[in-house]
Amino acid sequence: MRTFFSIFTAVIVIAASGIPILAHHSIASEYDAAKATTIQGMITRMEWINPHAWIYMNAKDSNGTITAWRVQIAAVGALTKANLDKNMIDLSKSYTMEIWPAFDGSKHASGRTLTFADGRTFDVSDKFPQNPKVK
Repeated sequence: MRTFFSIFTAVIVIAASGIPILAHHSIASEYDAAKATTIQGMITRMEWINPHAWIYMNAKDSNGTITAWRVQIAAVGALTKANLDKNMIDLSKSYTMEIWPAFDGSKHASGRTLTFADGRTFDVSDKFPQNPKVK
């Protein structure tokens, strides 16, 4: 009976440890890698949270129309490793983002790069598995 209990416990622990891995969805199911595009505008808000940080941007198109975008970016740990810190974002300045837009056409995207006005570019992506490393 003791052996059965030990095996049963081991199976439960192994199964439970896989749940977070299964819960993390692929960005390829929600965002279109074939339609990478660039938006430019003011960041109005940031949510520096896990499992993904978020940038909210009012982007201006070529006609001058302002559109509010909600952009999912990498986890806080990955952003920190890329040398990007939330205190570097100035909500009064303009930024450029390369994004992968949502398949459904909503103004929701996954961020690829974030470029500051001074030209510094940061990889903010939660990468597509089939794509090469982002610049």
